[in-house]
Amino acid sequence: MAAIMSSRRTVLALFAAAFLLLPAEPVPAVTRGETIHAIVTSLGLPEWSGAKHFADLEPGHPYWRSVETASALGIIHPSERFYPDIEASRAEAVMFSMQAMGLRHEASILNDLDPVPWPGLPSYIVPYMTLAADLQPPPPPEFLSAPREPMTQRDLQSMKSWLRECTYRLRWSREFKGPDSVLTLLRENIGRPPSEWGLQSREFGSEKEAASAAETLRRMGLSVMIHELEWSWIVRIGPFQHYMEAWETMIKIPAPEMTVVPFTQSPSRAMFVAALRFDPAATPPKVVPAASISGKRLPLDIIADNSGAEGAINGGFFSGSRIVGSLVVDSRPLSGPYGERSAVGWKSDGSKIHFGRGKFKSTLSLGSLTVAVSTMNTPPPQGGVGIFTPDVWSYVTGAPADGWEVTVKGDTVSGVRHSSSSNHFVTREGFLIIARGQAGNLMKDIKEGTPVSVRVEWTDPGFRDLDNVLQAGPMLLKNGTTSADPEGFSSRTLSVPHPRSLVGSDGEYMWFVVIDGRDPWHSNGATIGETAAVATRLGLVNALNLDGGGSSSIWWKGRIVTSPPGGVIRPVPYALVF
Repeated sequence: MAAIMSSRRTVLALFAAAFLLLPAEPVPAVTRGETIHAIVTSLGLPEWSGAKHFADLEPGHPYWRSVETASALGIIHPSERFYPDIEASRAEAVMFSMQAMGLRHEASILNDLDPVPWPGLPSYIVPYMTLAADLQPPPPPEFLSAPREPMTQRDLQSMKSWLRECTYRLRWSREFKGPDSVLTLLRENIGRPPSEWGLQSREFGSEKEAASAAETLRRMGLSVMIHELEWSWIVRIGPFQHYMEAWETMIKIPAPEMTVVPFTQSPSRAMFVAALRFDPAATPPKVVPAASISGKRLPLDIIADNSGAEGAINGGFFSGSRIVGSLVVDSRPLSGPYGERSAVGWKSDGSKIHFGRGKFKSTLSLGSLTVAVSTMNTPPPQGGVGIFTPDVWSYVTGAPADGWEVTVKGDTVSGVRHSSSSNHFVTREGFLIIARGQAGNLMKDIKEGTPVSVRVEWTDPGFRDLDNVLQAGPMLLKNGTTSADPEGFSSRTLSVPHPRSLVGSDGEYMWFVVIDGRDPWHSNGATIGETAAVATRLGLVNALNLDGGGSSSIWWKGRIVTSPPGGVIRPVPYALVF
């Protein structure tokens, strides 16, 4: 019996050995179409049900619907063919996955700031591989160690598991060091692609300009809307159900320049933060008005490029080209307060920084005559006095014809004339005074050579010896405590997610911070409460909200590192730089 059992074991062993020597069945390669299908289904993306666009993808193809979905959502860039049946590489799978999760901006800016070579990979894939190397959770290790290898079925299953994990948690951060600052970029959570696309113009300074552009587009047979922003207007075309439809329409429009943007916004948890840290004692911040370069308003990158800065952020609020809220630059008041909203101030050498209420009163002394200043860089009311500085513009627009104008050069009067006979020029060596009514009667007999001074009296004594003060609001953090004062802002402004900008301090360093928004695929934005929470996580003890929305941008070492809504850098009247 033992001999029989031994013989059976021998036969089975020989059979197993013979089986192992048989040629294995070829394992089919994972195609580009199958890879896209796995990404679309793993992330739960909404299926596209419209007409096809790729010439090499018929409706009968097993992955037709998923590939067209990826195209409609903007994951796959517009082209005539997709080549769904050629094998996909691991690197391609990483790139398509990152694009589907809304990480295009991160890959792009990473490629600009720290390009890393990946031998043998196409240049358009490289930044996604660099990004993936720091992502949490990371992609399967073999995707990073051997990215050029073709996808296997095992790889496909690993990728699906990784994508499902990313839907629950995702985090990426990188630090970049400059000569005088450190930039931290942070991304949390995957985004959701929009269900519709549109085209958006640049911003227009007046509704009339926007209407003219809209009429030009309507003559092309396009459906056009004029949309009012905080202080400007844009023209929008759409909606389009498919990204390629929007893109094909955009390239046919000669003017105005249009950009493909999400048309509908399904909220997501995606958040992108850019935080710039620097030592104010080593590189004190400065306020740079657009007028000191050219124009009443300029994009942030133009202001920064022309001011020798390493870093820059947009400033406080404005309406058109008019600054809203207190602004004092090198001890010169350029704009009066907007109520008692909060402000930040600092000495020009960076030795002291203060956060507090930004209300002040100013008086003007001409010899023995002292009068209250009614307005700054806006026409004064009847009976009032206005001061106009060259930091805002070189002449006064909308100047009243019934006033008396006093030109000040240095700290003395250089001329007096009636507004009706003046060109309202504002000298670079001083400022212009316009007085109306009884105040004008007091000014008309002022003699040339009369000494002139402007005195500012702050409600908050912490600002009294500071050279620069910027009012915005609301305060986010004060001495480590979250502020609950809405400071007169509407609940919609505070509680709806928007792009946000803030300036803050951790007790040693100053911080410029921007949270991108209005693009749930990239970054959904933040409420004021969420913005304060971000400031706390960064270690700030004092933080002030700046102008947000389309104005929110950070510039660093030659480039905008954030992603402003619609891809358009909004012109601003001044910027904070260092």
